[in-house]
Amino acid sequence: MIGLIRADGYRLTKGKMWMPFVTLIVIAVAVAGLIYLALNVDWISLSQGGETLSASDKALLSQTLTGTQVAQLVLSFSIVLAMAFIAIFSNLWSIEFSAGVAKNVLVSGVSRTTFYFSKLFTGWAVATLMLVVYTVSIGISAQLFMGQVDFGTLFLGMLAQLPLYLGLISVGFFLFIIIPKESIAIVTYILTFLFIEPMITNLVNVFLPKWTIIKDMYLFSKISAMSNLSVISQNAITTNILTGFAYMAVFAILGWLVFRFKEIK
Repeated sequence: MIGLIRADGYRLTKGKMWMPFVTLIVIAVAVAGLIYLALNVDWISLSQGGETLSASDKALLSQTLTGTQVAQLVLSFSIVLAMAFIAIFSNLWSIEFSAGVAKNVLVSGVSRTTFYFSKLFTGWAVATLMLVVYTVSIGISAQLFMGQVDFGTLFLGMLAQLPLYLGLISVGFFLFIIIPKESIAIVTYILTFLFIEPMITNLVNVFLPKWTIIKDMYLFSKISAMSNLSVISQNAITTNILTGFAYMAVFAILGWLVFRFKEIK
């Protein structure tokens, strides 16, 4: 398994896997910069009505909106990393099968279990690196534009998000296993991330109002909440982190069970 992980790491390093990392850095810098401009330039508005903020409002926001708060705000944009993870699924999974590499590796004597978990562990590692790069970029950008960034607080928020993001990686791998066509798998992943929890919420509210425990099983909405640990209870933090580990375990096992019997062409 170590050999497969090393091979994947080398291939990703030599390939175009640097592009999602650069994109994450650009997004972090751009959002922090736009927030700074909104507070200091008249042609950008933060008001709901579209009018520009008054000088006194901008001064008040500049005083109260610290670099840490800006960094936590940007870190809460879970959709950014969720979309970046598509590169992981494509480069670590889909390409292997479309190019016939997976079949050759399995024919050579590597077990399906070893092959599957080497991909999953590599995916978790790359996702962790993406989150670290994104968080560091956010912290540095917020410090440069706004100042007063508490990197310790930002780091704790990142660690709290990590199990949830790794759970998302596990869900993504499972979808790419059961859906062989990459384009359909990508669309399904995006739709699942964007719409599955709002749909479940509406169904629960209408038909199962007493089954609020279902909402404790959410994954995607919890990621954004974990960017600012000061606004949620210790019990909620623990529950959310355990939710991430549960998704990691459940979907890792489901993916392995399906892949064991999947036809490899």
